[in-house]
Amino acid sequence: MQLKNSFDVARPPAQAWSILLDIPNSVTCMPGVELTSVEPDGSYKGKLSVKLGPVALKFNGVATLEDVDEAAHSATIRAKGSDLQGRGSAGATARVQVVPNGNDSTVLIETDLQLSGLVAQYGRASGIISAMAGEMVSAFAANLRTRVLASTPGATTSAVAAGNNANAISSGLIWRALWAWFRGLFGAKS
Repeated sequence: MQLKNSFDVARPPAQAWSILLDIPNSVTCMPGVELTSVEPDGSYKGKLSVKLGPVALKFNGVATLEDVDEAAHSATIRAKGSDLQGRGSAGATARVQVVPNGNDSTVLIETDLQLSGLVAQYGRASGIISAMAGEMVSAFAANLRTRVLASTPGATTSAVAAGNNANAISSGLIWRALWAWFRGLFGAKS
């Protein structure tokens, strides 16, 4: 399944790129994701918890950065994981690039997602998975924007508190993803 997402960051490309490549800090902005270790080979181990409809999935996985191009502000992220209850696995190859957008940046993400086992059956309604991915990227972007704001001189403590509130953002994630999928079924635009 091919997914395309993007979001804006209020920083020039070089700064946005360095923020994104600070994996231990940037991963905390993604709802449902927990970094468990940074391996000696440079890979990252972690956990992902996500809900597809009535099914709660928990994955253990590993991700690596490949083809990192500092000049072009681009990289490939390869991730794979398996559900803790043995219901299947997931793999993803995501191409990430930071491009100029005026004085700021836009982060472009193109993902090739593969699901197997029962996880693939849960995800048969690809619109749900696409909507869920979009909502996760939106929540990540909102958390990242808050973190960028908090790092700006003169930022308020409420901005810092908002940046640590990924669970509050993700609490409505399932509903928003299902609603987006439902709207897509009937061609609704809002």
